[in-house]
Amino acid sequence: MTDRKITSALDITNWLCQRAQTEGTVLPEAKIQHLLFLAQIHFALKSGHCLMPSLFVCGRSGFYEPNIRTIMQFGLPLMAKPSFDASTNDFLELIWQKYSHQDEPQLNRFIISLDCWKQSYRPERDVIVDVIRLADSFASSIKEKHSSDLSNPSSKIMLSQHGPVRVSAWHPRKLNSKK
Repeated sequence: MTDRKITSALDITNWLCQRAQTEGTVLPEAKIQHLLFLAQIHFALKSGHCLMPSLFVCGRSGFYEPNIRTIMQFGLPLMAKPSFDASTNDFLELIWQKYSHQDEPQLNRFIISLDCWKQSYRPERDVIVDVIRLADSFASSIKEKHSSDLSNPSSKIMLSQHGPVRVSAWHPRKLNSKK
């Protein structure tokens, strides 16, 4: 998929930050971490290998890349605009379109609702995870969520100004009328 080898998670982090800048926003570190993990896991599902060399750790608020966490404490270093091949740019753009509309708390709730997080999380310590091994669990979580959304035909997900919301048919309550 990639002509240019992605040498670190910092390359993808830089791409995400540059992409957010084009929309006039700044990404908080936690949202960057969620997007990095989602890009890595979707790429693993699609290709069977990792998008970038990285080490993900499962913690209380989801998965994070510890090197990026350390770097982002001081802000993103000055870097040249990332130069990826078209297929990598297209892939990252799909990840952006699918998940960037969610704010940090929404992404956090999404990540910790996944089976792969529930199976990996240990309250007493953070655990290094193998993203390739998590891919199947992630995919089954997504399928379950999708099928549960489809099983309730009277509700659907729509996008509001605050992000996605579940809507359903309005059923007025019955009022007791005393005449």
